[in-house]
Amino acid sequence: MSSYITLCYRTLELSNRTVHGTRSIELAETGMEEALWALNQTNYTWSGWTISGTTATKTLTGFSYENGATGEIRVTIESYNGTAGTRRVTATGITHVPNAADISRTLTSTSVPAPLFVNAIAATNGTVTFSNGGTADSYDSSLGTYGDQTPTYSAVVASAAPATSSATVQLVNAQIKGYSTSLYSGGPSYSTSARLYGPLTPGTTRIDASRISSSPYQPIFAIKTVSGTGTTLANPALNSTTTIGSPTDTVPAIYYCTGLDLRGTTKITVNGPVQLVVSGSFYIGLYGGTPSFEITPNGTLEVFAAGDIAIYGSGINNLTLNPQRLAIYGTNTLTVPDMHTAVPYHGVIYTPNGNFTVAANSVIYGALVAKKVSFTGSAPAMHYDLRLRQTVFRGIETPYGIYDWRESTNGG
Repeated sequence: MSSYITLCYRTLELSNRTVHGTRSIELAETGMEEALWALNQTNYTWSGWTISGTTATKTLTGFSYENGATGEIRVTIESYNGTAGTRRVTATGITHVPNAADISRTLTSTSVPAPLFVNAIAATNGTVTFSNGGTADSYDSSLGTYGDQTPTYSAVVASAAPATSSATVQLVNAQIKGYSTSLYSGGPSYSTSARLYGPLTPGTTRIDASRISSSPYQPIFAIKTVSGTGTTLANPALNSTTTIGSPTDTVPAIYYCTGLDLRGTTKITVNGPVQLVVSGSFYIGLYGGTPSFEITPNGTLEVFAAGDIAIYGSGINNLTLNPQRLAIYGTNTLTVPDMHTAVPYHGVIYTPNGNFTVAANSVIYGALVAKKVSFTGSAPAMHYDLRLRQTVFRGIETPYGIYDWRESTNGG
């Protein structure tokens, strides 16, 4: 009988410690959320935190449980206000148990700004359509140019449109090396000549079901409002060349423009880091000619366009071939923005509330996010840069997220 009573007591004690250990994990997770909330507040004063150098600490109490147990959370953020994007967060949840040792669990994480361009092509609230054909694949710009590599199979074509009675990803004759994801339970629609496949997909398989997901993910982050002292950029004279930016600039030079309508052979050369704020339409060759933007090896360009967007003519020639150095942000809700140029576009496009059409056989090295995305040519191409999954753009309000997660036990 004594042995049985002892067994029951030990079993109850173990059960209680397991419960308290689970509570300690929950407390630590709450502490991690507290840290992320603080990191993501604009102009946060860090009131209630103890600051020592570049480290912020905070203790949260007042958690009560049955039988007199209480909870406590201790949070530490290293480099909380650093100029670099990485913050190290440690959150410890402690359960104080009467007449027993404390039970604690610690979560440690590197917190970095979350990436925006996690998909090759994404529609935030509409369809992604390849109406005649086209291709999508992936590569890694940190390893060299697309032509120096063998294309990989990680291009994600995503639609976050609500589930309907018809497919929201439509692949007519398209060849997708990667994945398709949408809320539509039937997956993508496709013609008999379309392919969705990976490196291990049998050659006889046209649509690899293992590469279809019903859990699309495309974050929507706010586009920053650019302000501050800048230079007014008038619409350049016909057939002229205008240079903006300087290679000696350490921060982007800001240029304000009421609208651009480049025609003829007009060229704007970007020779340094530049943020171009266009309050009207952003037209390159819409009405004819071969006008262009050219980004030199010293240049980086972010365009904030409030009106219509049209990339025609000779488009935007990014001589760096690095998609991280060219971004177009559209804040309009229009249905007309489009691209129709034979010059490859090395960059990203983000118009979460406006549609975007890639016409003819335009080629994009980078990523595209719009409310609705349409590829209308017979051979357009999207070469997704995998490096974008680790890239943060200056013009986007990017929240901090959890990059990794490690748990450790201290007691219990």
